[in-house]
Amino acid sequence: MDQDKLQEIFEEAKRECKDVAIELTVPTREETEVIIVKNANLDYKLDYYKNNYDYTCTLNRCRDIYIVDAKVIKFTM
Repeated sequence: MDQDKLQEIFEEAKRECKDVAIELTVPTREETEVIIVKNANLDYKLDYYKNNYDYTCTLNRCRDIYIVDAKVIKFTM
Protein backbone atom coordinates (compact mmCIF):
# COMPACT_ATOMS: atom_id res chain seq x y z
CA MET A 1 0.00 0.00 0.00
CA ASP A 2 1.24 3.48 -0.80
CA GLN A 3 -0.29 6.91 -0.35
CA ASP A 4 -1.33 7.20 -4.01
CA LYS A 5 -3.34 3.98 -3.79
CA LEU A 6 -4.78 5.01 -0.42
CA GLN A 7 -5.93 8.32 -1.87
CA GLU A 8 -7.58 6.52 -4.82
CA ILE A 9 -9.51 4.33 -2.39
CA PHE A 10 -10.67 7.32 -0.34
CA GLU A 11 -11.73 9.19 -3.48
CA GLU A 12 -13.71 6.17 -4.70
CA ALA A 13 -15.47 5.93 -1.34
CA LYS A 14 -16.37 9.62 -1.50
CA ARG A 15 -17.78 9.25 -5.03
CA GLU A 16 -19.85 6.24 -4.00
CA CYS A 17 -20.90 7.69 -0.60
CA LYS A 18 -19.32 4.71 1.14
CA ASP A 19 -16.84 4.12 3.96
CA VAL A 20 -13.27 2.80 4.06
CA ALA A 21 -11.89 -0.16 5.99
CA ILE A 22 -8.20 0.22 6.86
CA GLU A 23 -6.19 -2.87 7.83
CA LEU A 24 -3.05 -2.08 9.80
CA THR A 25 -0.42 -3.75 11.90
CA VAL A 26 -0.41 -3.47 15.67
CA PRO A 27 2.89 -3.84 17.54
CA THR A 28 3.09 -6.87 19.84
CA ARG A 29 -0.02 -8.44 18.25
CA GLU A 30 -0.12 -11.46 15.97
CA GLU A 31 -3.10 -10.26 13.96
CA THR A 32 -3.77 -7.03 12.14
CA GLU A 33 -6.52 -4.59 13.13
CA VAL A 34 -9.27 -3.09 10.98
CA ILE A 35 -10.46 0.48 11.42
CA ILE A 36 -13.62 1.73 9.74
CA VAL A 37 -13.52 5.33 8.51
CA LYS A 38 -17.06 6.59 8.04
CA ASN A 39 -17.80 8.63 4.93
CA ALA A 40 -18.22 11.94 6.80
CA ASN A 41 -14.68 11.55 8.19
CA LEU A 42 -12.87 10.61 4.98
CA ASP A 43 -11.25 14.00 4.30
CA TYR A 44 -10.06 14.35 7.89
CA LYS A 45 -8.65 10.83 8.06
CA LEU A 46 -6.92 10.96 4.68
CA ASP A 47 -5.27 14.21 5.75
CA TYR A 48 -4.18 12.49 8.98
CA TYR A 49 -2.64 9.58 7.06
CA LYS A 50 -0.85 11.92 4.65
CA ASN A 51 0.63 13.95 7.51
CA ASN A 52 1.55 11.12 9.86
CA TYR A 53 2.48 8.22 7.56
CA ASP A 54 5.23 8.12 4.96
CA TYR A 55 4.68 7.33 1.28
CA THR A 56 4.70 3.58 2.00
CA CYS A 57 1.94 4.08 4.61
CA THR A 58 4.24 3.43 7.57
CA LEU A 59 3.59 5.52 10.68
CA ASN A 60 6.39 8.07 11.07
CA ARG A 61 6.63 7.82 14.86
CA CYS A 62 6.40 4.00 15.05
CA ARG A 63 7.77 2.01 12.12
CA ASP A 64 6.01 -1.13 13.40
CA ILE A 65 2.63 0.34 12.47
CA TYR A 66 1.75 0.41 8.80
CA ILE A 67 -1.31 0.15 6.59
CA VAL A 68 -1.54 -3.30 5.03
CA ASP A 69 -4.66 -2.77 2.93
CA ALA A 70 -7.71 -0.57 2.45
CA LYS A 71 -11.10 -1.28 0.91
CA VAL A 72 -14.22 0.68 0.04
CA ILE A 73 -17.13 -0.71 2.06
CA LYS A 74 -20.66 0.10 3.13
CA PHE A 75 -20.59 -0.15 6.91
CA THR A 76 -23.85 -0.70 8.76
CA MET A 77 -24.57 -1.59 12.37
